[in-house]
Amino acid sequence: MKAAVSRWARRAVELAAKPGGRDDDRFASGLFLLVTASGAAAGLLWAIAYALLGRPLSGAVPGAFTVVAALVGMRLMRSRELGRLRELMLLLILLLPALLQASLGGYVKGSAVITWSFLAPLCALVFFGPRAGWAWLAGFVAVTAVSALVDEPLARSIPPLPYSAQTALFVFNLCGVAGIVTLVLAYFRIQRDQAMQRSERLLLNVLPPEIAERLKRQEYPIADRFNDVSVLFADMVGFTERSAAEPPDVTVAVLNEFLSAFDELAQQHGLRPIRTTGDSYLLVGGLPVPRPDHAQAVANMALDMLDRVNGLNQQHGWAVAFRIGVNSGPAMAAVVGRHRFTYDVWSDTVNTASRMESTGAPGRIQVTEETYHRLMLTHRFECRGQIDIKGKGQMTTYFLLGRQSNGVPSAGPQGGASSMVAD
Repeated sequence: MKAAVSRWARRAVELAAKPGGRDDDRFASGLFLLVTASGAAAGLLWAIAYALLGRPLSGAVPGAFTVVAALVGMRLMRSRELGRLRELMLLLILLLPALLQASLGGYVKGSAVITWSFLAPLCALVFFGPRAGWAWLAGFVAVTAVSALVDEPLARSIPPLPYSAQTALFVFNLCGVAGIVTLVLAYFRIQRDQAMQRSERLLLNVLPPEIAERLKRQEYPIADRFNDVSVLFADMVGFTERSAAEPPDVTVAVLNEFLSAFDELAQQHGLRPIRTTGDSYLLVGGLPVPRPDHAQAVANMALDMLDRVNGLNQQHGWAVAFRIGVNSGPAMAAVVGRHRFTYDVWSDTVNTASRMESTGAPGRIQVTEETYHRLMLTHRFECRGQIDIKGKGQMTTYFLLGRQSNGVPSAGPQGGASSMVAD
Protein backbone atom coordinates (compact mmCIF):
# COMPACT_ATOMS: atom_id res chain seq x y z
CA MET A 1 0.00 0.00 0.00
CA LYS A 2 2.77 2.41 0.95
CA ALA A 3 4.63 1.64 -2.28
CA ALA A 4 1.49 2.32 -4.34
CA VAL A 5 0.85 5.64 -2.59
CA SER A 6 4.51 6.55 -3.05
CA ARG A 7 4.22 5.90 -6.81
CA TRP A 8 1.07 8.03 -7.00
CA ALA A 9 2.83 10.78 -5.07
CA ARG A 10 5.83 10.79 -7.40
CA ARG A 11 3.58 10.76 -10.45
CA ALA A 12 1.49 13.64 -9.08
CA VAL A 13 4.63 15.70 -8.47
CA GLU A 14 5.87 14.99 -12.01
CA LEU A 15 2.55 16.14 -13.51
CA ALA A 16 1.94 19.21 -11.36
CA ALA A 17 5.33 20.63 -10.33
CA LYS A 18 8.10 22.36 -12.19
CA PRO A 19 11.30 20.30 -12.45
CA GLY A 20 14.05 21.62 -10.23
CA GLY A 21 11.70 23.67 -8.05
CA ARG A 22 11.82 23.91 -4.28
CA ASP A 23 10.85 20.70 -2.51
CA ASP A 24 8.04 22.44 -0.60
CA ASP A 25 6.52 23.83 -3.78
CA ARG A 26 6.75 20.50 -5.58
CA PHE A 27 5.20 18.76 -2.59
CA ALA A 28 2.30 21.25 -2.48
CA SER A 29 1.64 20.97 -6.22
CA GLY A 30 1.60 17.18 -6.17
CA LEU A 31 -0.67 17.01 -3.15
CA PHE A 32 -3.05 19.60 -4.61
CA LEU A 33 -3.35 17.58 -7.81
CA LEU A 34 -4.07 14.41 -5.83
CA VAL A 35 -6.76 16.12 -3.73
CA THR A 36 -8.32 17.74 -6.80
CA ALA A 37 -8.40 14.48 -8.74
CA SER A 38 -9.82 12.55 -5.78
CA GLY A 39 -12.47 15.21 -5.21
CA ALA A 40 -13.42 15.23 -8.88
CA ALA A 41 -13.83 11.44 -8.88
CA ALA A 42 -15.94 11.54 -5.72
CA GLY A 43 -18.07 14.39 -7.11
CA LEU A 44 -18.77 12.43 -10.27
CA LEU A 45 -19.90 9.38 -8.31
CA TRP A 46 -22.15 11.47 -6.08
CA ALA A 47 -23.64 13.31 -9.08
CA ILE A 48 -24.54 10.02 -10.74
CA ALA A 49 -25.96 8.61 -7.49
CA TYR A 50 -28.26 11.60 -6.86
CA ALA A 51 -29.38 11.67 -10.50
CA LEU A 52 -30.35 7.99 -10.28
CA LEU A 53 -32.25 8.73 -7.04
CA GLY A 54 -34.37 11.34 -8.83
CA ARG A 55 -32.63 14.39 -7.41
CA PRO A 56 -31.08 16.11 -10.46
CA LEU A 57 -30.75 19.46 -8.64
CA SER A 58 -28.76 17.82 -5.87
CA GLY A 59 -26.71 15.92 -8.41
CA ALA A 60 -25.84 19.19 -10.15
CA VAL A 61 -23.85 20.39 -7.11
CA PRO A 62 -21.20 17.62 -7.06
CA GLY A 63 -21.37 17.52 -10.86
CA ALA A 64 -20.41 21.19 -11.03
CA PHE A 65 -17.58 20.56 -8.58
CA THR A 66 -16.32 17.74 -10.80
CA VAL A 67 -16.20 20.02 -13.83
CA VAL A 68 -14.41 22.81 -11.95
CA ALA A 69 -11.94 20.37 -10.35
CA ALA A 70 -11.14 18.82 -13.73
CA LEU A 71 -10.54 22.25 -15.28
CA VAL A 72 -8.36 23.30 -12.35
CA GLY A 73 -6.32 20.08 -12.56
CA MET A 74 -5.75 20.51 -16.30
CA ARG A 75 -4.72 24.13 -15.83
CA LEU A 76 -2.26 23.13 -13.13
CA MET A 77 -0.69 20.44 -15.32
CA ARG A 78 -0.28 22.97 -18.16
CA SER A 79 1.02 25.92 -16.17
CA ARG A 80 2.74 24.10 -13.27
CA GLU A 81 1.75 27.13 -11.16
CA LEU A 82 -0.59 26.91 -8.17
CA GLY A 83 -1.33 30.61 -7.83
CA ARG A 84 -4.77 31.07 -6.24
CA LEU A 85 -6.05 27.67 -7.33
CA ARG A 86 -5.72 26.31 -3.81
CA GLU A 87 -7.89 29.00 -2.26
CA LEU A 88 -10.54 28.51 -4.97
CA MET A 89 -10.72 24.76 -4.47
CA LEU A 90 -10.75 25.01 -0.68
CA LEU A 91 -13.62 27.49 -0.85
CA LEU A 92 -15.62 25.14 -3.08
CA ILE A 93 -14.84 22.18 -0.79
CA LEU A 94 -16.02 24.23 2.21
CA LEU A 95 -19.28 25.56 0.74
CA LEU A 96 -20.60 23.07 -1.83
CA PRO A 97 -21.20 20.17 0.61
CA ALA A 98 -23.31 22.52 2.77
CA LEU A 99 -25.28 23.59 -0.31
CA LEU A 100 -25.77 19.95 -1.32
CA GLN A 101 -26.95 19.04 2.17
CA ALA A 102 -29.45 21.89 2.13
CA SER A 103 -30.86 20.66 -1.21
CA LEU A 104 -31.41 17.22 0.33
CA GLY A 105 -33.23 18.43 3.46
CA GLY A 106 -30.62 18.85 6.20
CA TYR A 107 -28.23 16.71 8.20
CA VAL A 108 -30.20 13.47 8.43
CA LYS A 109 -31.87 13.56 5.01
CA GLY A 110 -28.57 14.65 3.44
CA SER A 111 -26.64 11.83 5.14
CA ALA A 112 -24.30 14.39 6.78
CA VAL A 113 -22.71 15.15 3.42
CA ILE A 114 -21.32 18.33 5.00
CA THR A 115 -18.54 16.21 6.50
CA TRP A 116 -16.80 16.69 3.14
CA SER A 117 -16.31 20.33 4.13
CA PHE A 118 -13.82 19.20 6.77
CA LEU A 119 -11.31 18.61 3.96
CA ALA A 120 -10.99 22.40 3.61
CA PRO A 121 -9.28 23.07 6.99
CA LEU A 122 -7.29 19.83 6.68
CA CYS A 123 -5.85 20.82 3.30
CA ALA A 124 -5.32 24.41 4.47
CA LEU A 125 -3.26 23.06 7.37
CA VAL A 126 -1.07 21.10 4.95
CA PHE A 127 -0.83 23.78 2.25
CA PHE A 128 -0.56 26.97 4.30
CA GLY A 129 0.39 25.97 7.85
CA PRO A 130 -1.25 26.03 11.29
CA ARG A 131 -2.43 29.65 11.25
CA ALA A 132 -4.36 29.21 7.99
CA GLY A 133 -5.58 25.83 9.21
CA TRP A 134 -7.18 27.42 12.27
CA ALA A 135 -8.84 30.10 10.10
CA TRP A 136 -10.34 27.54 7.73
CA LEU A 137 -11.43 25.43 10.70
CA ALA A 138 -13.33 28.46 12.00
CA GLY A 139 -14.96 28.71 8.58
CA PHE A 140 -15.93 25.03 8.76
CA VAL A 141 -17.47 25.55 12.21
CA ALA A 142 -19.39 28.58 10.93
CA VAL A 143 -20.76 26.69 7.91
CA THR A 144 -21.84 23.71 10.02
CA ALA A 145 -23.48 26.06 12.54
CA VAL A 146 -25.47 27.84 9.83
CA SER A 147 -26.49 24.46 8.42
CA ALA A 148 -27.73 23.48 11.87
CA LEU A 149 -29.80 26.66 12.16
CA VAL A 150 -31.65 26.02 8.89
CA ASP A 151 -31.84 22.25 9.36
CA GLU A 152 -35.35 22.10 10.84
CA PRO A 153 -37.19 24.18 8.16
CA LEU A 154 -35.34 22.32 5.39
CA ALA A 155 -36.24 18.96 6.91
CA ARG A 156 -39.96 19.94 6.94
CA SER A 157 -40.04 21.22 3.36
CA ILE A 158 -37.97 18.63 1.43
CA PRO A 159 -39.06 15.00 1.14
CA PRO A 160 -36.52 12.40 2.26
CA LEU A 161 -34.69 9.87 0.13
CA PRO A 162 -35.48 6.22 0.71
CA TYR A 163 -34.12 5.07 4.07
CA SER A 164 -31.77 2.55 2.43
CA ALA A 165 -30.39 5.27 0.18
CA GLN A 166 -29.81 7.59 3.15
CA THR A 167 -28.00 4.83 5.01
CA ALA A 168 -25.85 3.96 1.99
CA LEU A 169 -24.97 7.62 1.47
CA PHE A 170 -24.04 7.95 5.14
CA VAL A 171 -21.60 5.08 4.66
CA PHE A 172 -20.25 6.51 1.41
CA ASN A 173 -19.80 10.00 2.86
CA LEU A 174 -17.97 8.78 5.95
CA CYS A 175 -15.81 6.35 4.00
CA GLY A 176 -15.11 8.89 1.25
CA VAL A 177 -13.96 11.57 3.67
CA ALA A 178 -11.91 9.04 5.65
CA GLY A 179 -10.31 7.80 2.43
CA ILE A 180 -9.23 11.23 1.23
CA VAL A 181 -8.03 12.22 4.71
CA THR A 182 -5.94 9.04 4.79
CA LEU A 183 -4.61 9.79 1.30
CA VAL A 184 -3.59 13.33 2.31
CA LEU A 185 -1.91 12.17 5.50
CA ALA A 186 -0.19 9.25 3.75
CA TYR A 187 1.14 11.59 1.07
CA PHE A 188 2.27 14.04 3.74
CA ARG A 189 3.99 11.27 5.69
CA ILE A 190 5.75 9.87 2.61
CA GLN A 191 7.02 13.29 1.55
CA ARG A 192 8.14 14.05 5.10
CA ASP A 193 9.99 10.73 5.35
CA GLN A 194 11.70 11.32 2.01
CA ALA A 195 12.74 14.82 3.08
CA MET A 196 14.12 13.43 6.34
CA GLN A 197 16.04 10.76 4.45
CA ARG A 198 17.57 13.40 2.18
CA SER A 199 18.53 15.47 5.21
CA GLU A 200 19.97 12.38 6.90
CA ARG A 201 22.09 11.56 3.84
CA LEU A 202 23.35 15.13 3.64
CA LEU A 203 24.18 15.12 7.34
CA LEU A 204 26.06 11.82 7.06
CA ASN A 205 28.05 13.22 4.13
CA VAL A 206 29.68 15.73 6.47
CA LEU A 207 29.50 14.02 9.86
CA PRO A 208 30.17 10.49 11.12
CA PRO A 209 26.94 8.66 12.09
CA GLU A 210 27.82 8.65 15.79
CA ILE A 211 28.30 12.43 15.78
CA ALA A 212 25.12 12.98 13.77
CA GLU A 213 23.16 11.02 16.37
CA ARG A 214 24.58 13.16 19.17
CA LEU A 215 23.64 16.32 17.31
CA LYS A 216 20.10 15.04 16.77
CA ARG A 217 19.89 14.55 20.54
CA GLN A 218 20.79 18.26 20.76
CA GLU A 219 24.11 17.49 22.40
CA TYR A 220 26.21 20.59 21.78
CA PRO A 221 29.03 21.46 21.91
CA ILE A 222 30.63 18.17 20.91
CA ALA A 223 34.35 17.98 21.68
CA ASP A 224 36.28 14.81 22.54
CA ARG A 225 39.90 14.01 23.32
CA PHE A 226 41.37 10.73 22.05
CA ASN A 227 44.55 9.32 23.53
CA ASP A 228 45.63 7.35 20.48
CA VAL A 229 44.55 7.66 16.86
CA SER A 230 46.18 7.32 13.48
CA VAL A 231 45.92 10.14 10.95
CA LEU A 232 46.32 9.83 7.18
CA PHE A 233 46.81 12.64 4.70
CA ALA A 234 46.80 12.04 0.94
CA ASP A 235 47.44 14.58 -1.78
CA MET A 236 47.40 14.38 -5.58
CA VAL A 237 50.82 15.25 -7.03
CA GLY A 238 50.75 18.13 -9.51
CA PHE A 239 47.08 18.93 -8.99
CA THR A 240 47.57 22.72 -9.25
CA GLU A 241 49.47 22.45 -12.53
CA ARG A 242 46.95 19.95 -13.87
CA SER A 243 43.97 22.17 -13.03
CA ALA A 244 45.57 25.08 -14.85
CA ALA A 245 46.30 23.06 -17.98
CA GLU A 246 42.99 21.27 -18.61
CA PRO A 247 39.24 22.08 -18.49
CA PRO A 248 37.82 22.24 -14.95
CA ASP A 249 35.25 19.51 -15.55
CA VAL A 250 38.00 17.10 -16.64
CA THR A 251 40.12 17.86 -13.57
CA VAL A 252 37.17 17.48 -11.23
CA ALA A 253 36.04 14.24 -12.90
CA VAL A 254 39.51 12.70 -12.47
CA LEU A 255 39.80 13.86 -8.86
CA ASN A 256 36.31 12.63 -8.07
CA GLU A 257 37.18 9.14 -9.32
CA PHE A 258 40.03 8.85 -6.84
CA LEU A 259 38.31 10.47 -3.87
CA SER A 260 35.17 8.35 -4.37
CA ALA A 261 37.37 5.26 -4.46
CA PHE A 262 39.05 6.37 -1.22
CA ASP A 263 35.66 6.82 0.44
CA GLU A 264 34.69 3.27 -0.55
CA LEU A 265 37.93 1.93 0.92
CA ALA A 266 37.37 3.90 4.12
CA GLN A 267 33.97 2.30 4.50
CA GLN A 268 35.45 -1.16 3.93
CA HIS A 269 38.11 -0.57 6.60
CA GLY A 270 35.71 1.05 9.08
CA LEU A 271 37.53 4.39 9.02
CA ARG A 272 36.23 7.97 9.04
CA PRO A 273 37.08 10.43 6.28
CA ILE A 274 37.20 13.81 7.99
CA ARG A 275 37.43 16.27 5.14
CA THR A 276 38.41 16.81 1.55
CA THR A 277 40.01 20.14 0.68
CA GLY A 278 40.73 20.38 -3.01
CA ASP A 279 42.91 17.38 -3.73
CA SER A 280 43.84 16.83 -0.06
CA TYR A 281 42.21 13.89 1.71
CA LEU A 282 42.19 13.54 5.52
CA LEU A 283 41.19 10.33 7.25
CA VAL A 284 41.50 9.22 10.88
CA GLY A 285 41.35 5.82 12.53
CA GLY A 286 40.29 5.47 16.15
CA LEU A 287 37.61 8.15 16.30
CA PRO A 288 34.85 8.99 16.95
CA VAL A 289 34.71 5.40 18.25
CA PRO A 290 38.09 4.30 19.71
CA ARG A 291 39.56 1.06 18.33
CA PRO A 292 42.81 -0.63 19.35
CA ASP A 293 43.83 -1.57 15.79
CA HIS A 294 43.57 1.93 14.32
CA ALA A 295 47.18 1.97 13.11
CA GLN A 296 46.81 -1.36 11.30
CA ALA A 297 43.54 -0.26 9.75
CA VAL A 298 44.98 3.03 8.50
CA ALA A 299 48.11 1.32 7.17
CA ASN A 300 46.04 -1.24 5.26
CA MET A 301 43.86 1.59 3.96
CA ALA A 302 46.93 3.47 2.70
CA LEU A 303 48.24 0.38 0.89
CA ASP A 304 44.85 -0.24 -0.69
CA MET A 305 44.69 3.41 -1.75
CA LEU A 306 47.90 3.04 -3.75
CA ASP A 307 46.59 -0.18 -5.31
CA ARG A 308 43.36 1.59 -6.28
CA VAL A 309 45.29 4.54 -7.74
CA ASN A 310 47.34 2.12 -9.87
CA GLY A 311 44.19 0.33 -10.96
CA LEU A 312 42.43 3.53 -12.02
CA ASN A 313 45.54 4.70 -13.85
CA GLN A 314 45.67 1.44 -15.83
CA GLN A 315 41.93 1.52 -16.48
CA HIS A 316 41.83 5.08 -17.81
CA GLY A 317 45.37 5.53 -19.12
CA TRP A 318 46.17 8.15 -16.52
CA ALA A 319 49.48 8.91 -14.81
CA VAL A 320 48.22 10.22 -11.48
CA ALA A 321 50.26 9.82 -8.29
CA PHE A 322 49.43 10.48 -4.64
CA ARG A 323 51.66 11.20 -1.69
CA ILE A 324 50.43 9.67 1.56
CA GLY A 325 51.56 10.48 5.09
CA VAL A 326 50.60 8.75 8.34
CA ASN A 327 51.22 9.53 12.00
CA SER A 328 49.83 8.21 15.30
CA GLY A 329 49.24 9.80 18.67
CA PRO A 330 46.69 11.83 20.65
CA ALA A 331 44.19 14.19 19.03
CA MET A 332 41.09 16.21 19.75
CA ALA A 333 37.97 16.14 17.56
CA ALA A 334 34.97 18.46 17.68
CA VAL A 335 31.97 19.75 15.79
CA VAL A 336 32.75 23.28 14.70
CA GLY A 337 30.08 25.79 13.72
CA ARG A 338 26.39 26.19 14.53
CA HIS A 339 24.76 26.76 11.16
CA ARG A 340 27.22 24.89 8.93
CA PHE A 341 28.56 21.93 10.85
CA THR A 342 32.06 20.59 10.32
CA TYR A 343 33.61 17.68 12.21
CA ASP A 344 37.30 18.38 12.43
CA VAL A 345 40.36 16.98 14.18
CA TRP A 346 43.53 18.73 15.28
CA SER A 347 46.68 18.25 17.35
CA ASP A 348 50.40 18.01 16.83
CA THR A 349 49.72 14.45 15.66
CA VAL A 350 47.58 15.80 12.82
CA ASN A 351 50.12 18.47 11.87
CA THR A 352 52.92 15.92 11.75
CA ALA A 353 50.82 13.58 9.58
CA SER A 354 50.37 16.48 7.17
CA ARG A 355 54.14 17.00 7.14
CA MET A 356 54.61 13.29 6.38
CA GLU A 357 52.50 13.76 3.27
CA SER A 358 54.05 17.02 2.08
CA THR A 359 57.64 15.76 2.50
CA GLY A 360 56.89 12.31 1.13
CA ALA A 361 57.41 10.87 -2.32
CA PRO A 362 54.86 10.32 -5.12
CA GLY A 363 53.30 6.87 -4.96
CA ARG A 364 54.68 6.16 -1.49
CA ILE A 365 53.46 6.13 2.11
CA GLN A 366 55.67 7.95 4.61
CA VAL A 367 55.10 7.29 8.31
CA THR A 368 56.61 8.51 11.57
CA GLU A 369 58.44 6.47 14.17
CA GLU A 370 55.28 6.55 16.30
CA THR A 371 53.35 4.72 13.61
CA TYR A 372 56.30 2.48 12.74
CA HIS A 373 56.55 1.13 16.30
CA ARG A 374 52.86 0.24 16.28
CA LEU A 375 53.17 -1.63 12.98
CA MET A 376 56.66 -3.15 12.94
CA LEU A 377 55.28 -6.64 13.72
CA THR A 378 52.51 -6.56 11.11
CA HIS A 379 53.90 -4.52 8.20
CA ARG A 380 57.09 -4.10 6.16
CA PHE A 381 58.99 -0.82 6.09
CA GLU A 382 61.93 0.87 4.47
CA CYS A 383 63.78 3.34 6.67
CA ARG A 384 64.17 6.68 4.94
CA GLY A 385 66.47 8.08 7.59
CA GLN A 386 66.37 11.53 9.09
CA ILE A 387 64.74 14.39 7.23
CA ASP A 388 64.08 17.98 8.24
CA ILE A 389 60.44 18.57 9.13
CA LYS A 390 59.20 22.12 9.39
CA GLY A 391 58.46 22.98 13.01
CA LYS A 392 59.81 19.61 14.24
CA GLY A 393 63.46 19.52 13.20
CA GLN A 394 65.17 16.27 12.25
CA MET A 395 62.86 13.23 12.29
CA THR A 396 63.43 9.60 11.37
CA THR A 397 60.73 8.47 8.96
CA TYR A 398 59.83 5.26 7.14
CA PHE A 399 58.18 4.23 3.91
CA LEU A 400 55.43 1.66 4.37
CA LEU A 401 55.95 -1.13 1.84
CA GLY A 402 53.32 -3.74 2.58
CA ARG A 403 51.84 -6.21 5.03
CA GLN A 404 54.12 -8.55 6.96
CA SER A 405 53.73 -12.13 5.80
CA ASN A 406 56.09 -14.03 8.13
CA GLY A 407 55.70 -12.09 11.42
CA VAL A 408 59.37 -10.96 11.36
CA PRO A 409 59.73 -7.33 12.47
CA SER A 410 60.86 -4.78 9.91
CA ALA A 411 64.38 -3.52 10.36
CA GLY A 412 64.76 -0.34 12.40
CA PRO A 413 66.87 2.67 11.63
CA GLN A 414 70.13 0.70 11.95
CA GLY A 415 68.85 -2.58 10.51
CA GLY A 416 70.65 -4.02 7.55
CA ALA A 417 67.45 -5.21 5.90
CA SER A 418 66.30 -1.65 5.40
CA SER A 419 67.52 0.42 2.51
CA MET A 420 68.36 4.01 3.40
CA VAL A 421 66.87 6.54 1.01
CA ALA A 422 68.42 9.96 0.70
CA ASP A 423 66.07 12.88 1.14
